[in-house]
Amino acid sequence: MHFFYVQLERSRRRLELLLEDVACDYHPLDYYETADQLLEPLLLCYESLQSCGSGVLADGRLADLIRRVATFGMVLMKLDLRQESGRHAETLDAITMYLDMGTYSEWDEEKKLDFLTRELKGKRPLVPVNMEVASDVKEVLDTFKIAAELGSDSLGAYVISMASSASDVLAVELFQKDARLAAIGELGRACPGGTLRVVPLFETVKDLRGAGAVIRKLLSIDWYREHIIKNHNGHQEVMVGYSDSGKDAGRFTAAWELYKAQEDVVAACNDYGIKVTLFHGRGGSIGRGGGPTYLAIQSQPPGSVMV
Repeated sequence: MHFFYVQLERSRRRLELLLEDVACDYHPLDYYETADQLLEPLLLCYESLQSCGSGVLADGRLADLIRRVATFGMVLMKLDLRQESGRHAETLDAITMYLDMGTYSEWDEEKKLDFLTRELKGKRPLVPVNMEVASDVKEVLDTFKIAAELGSDSLGAYVISMASSASDVLAVELFQKDARLAAIGELGRACPGGTLRVVPLFETVKDLRGAGAVIRKLLSIDWYREHIIKNHNGHQEVMVGYSDSGKDAGRFTAAWELYKAQEDVVAACNDYGIKVTLFHGRGGSIGRGGGPTYLAIQSQPPGSVMV
């Protein structure tokens, strides 16, 4: 019994350190960072109990705990982050003006894409450590810093509200890369998990009409396409908005534009051999796309629902 006491007492203490939010003050071996690390002693105890004829104990609360850890990991549920594209542009304005490069938001789309792609391919951080910024800009940068420290083990997607161009997506990818480089320097070790999925949200009628072209432009960029294949299993996620499009053009027109936008996005991804997930920002009232789910699924464009 002493073996089980040692294993479980050590696990309990490591979980206490994690819950007390003091993990960074300890050696990495003193606390759990991943579900696999927590599962290791639990499975060891389970196998030992089974081997000595105590299967009744092993298959009880211990087995339940193992199932919960395997299902929910260390975080129970991943959270998504969401920010409006204009806030990212303001942050890049602050950075490019500080670096005497001009005003980012005044550049045309091709210049933005050239700048962002070049920075994404580079190995150095973009944001100077000693740069003083306004509170709104600091909030954006701090969000990416926290995301880098937590990683994709705790967070799911980064949704860009009011997305309208390929540069909106690359800007978020650049912020993620920059924050992870800075976090590695501060933590002295690799960031947990990978980068978050970046999900453009097309909301207005104008943006819905351009959604397919935006995705096609993104996937035509070698860096981005390789990033999607390598880090996200060749999977692009796109969100379409029902509320703003309905307010913009009325329910009937919005429904038609949403239909065509989905067709265009699916066709763009198919052209590059990329899988696509369409995230529907719908539900609640009729004005927000609410209604029977089965009818909504039946009304989707051919090829947009994968089974």
